[in-house]
Amino acid sequence: MSDNLTLRDALAAAIGRAGRTNLNEQVAPAAILWPDEARHWEPLLPELRRRLPLLTLGDYDPDRRSGPAYYLRCLIARTLPEDRLPEGDIPIIYLPGFGKRDLRAIESCPPALQPLAELQYRGVLWINPNGRDWSVTGFLHALGAPVAAGNATREALARALTRLADEPLARLQQEAPLRAEFFDELLHPDAVRQMLLWLSQPEAYRRQLSPPEWAAFCSLSAQKYGLQPEKDGPLSAAERLSHAGGEWPHASGEWAAVWARYTEAPVAYPGLPDLLRQAQPRQLPLFGEPSPIWPAANEQAEQQVREALAALRHGSAGNARAAIRQLEEQHRPRRDWVWAKLGEAPLAMALVHLTNLAGLTASPLGGETTTQVAANYVAWGWQADAAVLRALAAVETAADVAAVKSALLPLYRPWLEQATQRFQAVALRADSLDYAAGQAISAEPGTCILFCDALRYDVGRELAQHLSDKGFLCETGWQLAALPPVTATAKPAISPAAAAVGGGDRPGLVPVGQESGVALGVELLRKLVVERGYQILKSEELGEPSGKAWAEYGAIDRYGHDHGWKIAHHVWSELRGLSERIAALLSHGWGQVTVVTDHGWLLLPDGMPKAELPQHLTVARKGRCAVVKEGAAVAHRVVPWHWNPEVRIAIAPDIHCFEAGKEYEHGGLSPQECVAPVITVRRDGGDVAPVNIEEVKWLGLRCSVRLSAGAPDLLVDIRLKAGDGGSTVAAMPKSPDARGAVSLLVPDETLEGSAAFIVVIRGEAIQTQRLTVIGGE
Repeated sequence: MSDNLTLRDALAAAIGRAGRTNLNEQVAPAAILWPDEARHWEPLLPELRRRLPLLTLGDYDPDRRSGPAYYLRCLIARTLPEDRLPEGDIPIIYLPGFGKRDLRAIESCPPALQPLAELQYRGVLWINPNGRDWSVTGFLHALGAPVAAGNATREALARALTRLADEPLARLQQEAPLRAEFFDELLHPDAVRQMLLWLSQPEAYRRQLSPPEWAAFCSLSAQKYGLQPEKDGPLSAAERLSHAGGEWPHASGEWAAVWARYTEAPVAYPGLPDLLRQAQPRQLPLFGEPSPIWPAANEQAEQQVREALAALRHGSAGNARAAIRQLEEQHRPRRDWVWAKLGEAPLAMALVHLTNLAGLTASPLGGETTTQVAANYVAWGWQADAAVLRALAAVETAADVAAVKSALLPLYRPWLEQATQRFQAVALRADSLDYAAGQAISAEPGTCILFCDALRYDVGRELAQHLSDKGFLCETGWQLAALPPVTATAKPAISPAAAAVGGGDRPGLVPVGQESGVALGVELLRKLVVERGYQILKSEELGEPSGKAWAEYGAIDRYGHDHGWKIAHHVWSELRGLSERIAALLSHGWGQVTVVTDHGWLLLPDGMPKAELPQHLTVARKGRCAVVKEGAAVAHRVVPWHWNPEVRIAIAPDIHCFEAGKEYEHGGLSPQECVAPVITVRRDGGDVAPVNIEEVKWLGLRCSVRLSAGAPDLLVDIRLKAGDGGSTVAAMPKSPDARGAVSLLVPDETLEGSAAFIVVIRGEAIQTQRLTVIGGE
């Protein structure tokens, strides 16, 4: 017996065998009569009609070969020209509602059956050898797959018959004796998922099931979970779920399996949290480990963390460290609770980053020169800034943000203040300025310089890690930004056009083109870059990879100035977009992308302290720097402007700001503002991005192909044999454009309607292929 033979196959074969005879000894039977008084087999008729010459006694329906007895006799006699049975086929007459005993005597059998009764003598009956009608249970028993006794099992079998018919006999024999639970699971093969779907949306789930499927679900729930959905209801189910077979996290049993499945993909069952809230006890136990199943347990724990963090605002850094470490030890397990996956434990998630911050800020940032302080910042100090951003990004509600800010301030503010004071102390030495700004970035052919405004060093490290995780090769270097670290000064200083820029005699911090003397705006800077042999790639342009290019991306600085601490949320979307831009450039064929920036920034939740600087002493001012009037004496240290040393720039002390209420600002002297990342990104030669054929369209003999990505080292061809370059029928193989689009012409009109392959080639290797019909199907 084949392992693929199903119950339906066995049934069709058994009925067909009933008509087999030795034609040397007797004539072929006129028909096979299939009595089924209990109508057990009726659900299987639609499929059997496609496989057997099956007629049905019943209402007139010629499409189904169903009708009264005289109609069936005409079909048997093949007297209906419009519906003739094939010669040689023995018709099978299914008799729903009539049993073998109804055929015993023609004079006493039911009138509807009388015209067919005589066929029992000219034909054969398909009945059990015991003389009774074949029942489903009897037939299964004869096949070696007996069915357990009991009304529940018989009802389940009837519900699941259409599914049962397609089950392999080998499986039925292996599972024997077959019980109600087995039949119900055929209708609900994933009982755990069905239970969760019902718990999530009880009324909606019931409406989408047919009556047999709902009955099977109820039966299976009673057998498997000890729950009767119609009588007990979803709240009772939620209560049983809370006692899932043992103490957490070592629960066992069927309900534990339901909870485990829910925790794997909780968003798939959105109604379950509200159900659990309705079912949870009004008062949770005061002692012992909280149950992760109740939303209230998580909510109470979040409130405890919220209150504890809020109390740290005015305390010492030492007390804050101790408190945060204790909270982390207590609430770390909640990060594995389902409520964390649903985003309902933000403070438990923030504790990871607050704990990191507590450890990092315990050590001051040292160094005897600006280079040493910057090197220490690059080695580890940036991680403190990253921890602040991640802690703020973990929370959204006003209460949670306030709590996290309260925990950040006693840890981060004194460390940030010390780091800034140290950097300024070594940079602003009494004898000379110990600060050497970095050099302009230039490129070789095949390199695109990608400028990102305000890519602070810690954010740049996050970008490099993200790209490395995607399989790109990244190297992260650094240099010091031009002073003061604001865009107008520092962006042209790192551009390839730096040598063509000067200070001029204009007031403020706007440099000029040396030759023209015109104030340096965006368009003039681009013009100067182009004059040095660079392409300017705007928006999503990809350019010509054999040359060199300058591109720009991002709005970190603008968002930070407008929204303050909320940059912690926004920066991740900026990084995603930036990494996609880099990937697109490399996929297009650029050998390297060099990511540069102009400056970083300070971020201090709740604002930086204000430093006083009278307005009449300045020509122009930014948040953390100001241009001092010629001859004016100011109380703050000054540095020369990068583009004109005669211009004096007043620098705000430590973390102060010349404007009140600033959470985000730059222009001063600090590692966060002045250490600028330089990231080189290359594509790993051993990990070429895959390419797929997304779309093929024909217009006559011209074929338009769209690939998932474009690259200059790809060729698209049309061939009669995919692996044979000599079978090409395209006028010329072509490379796709930057968007992956290419158009090919088949010049030979006689090939229209022929099968061919669209092939995509890199070097000598076929990357992908698709069968098509020349001219369209």
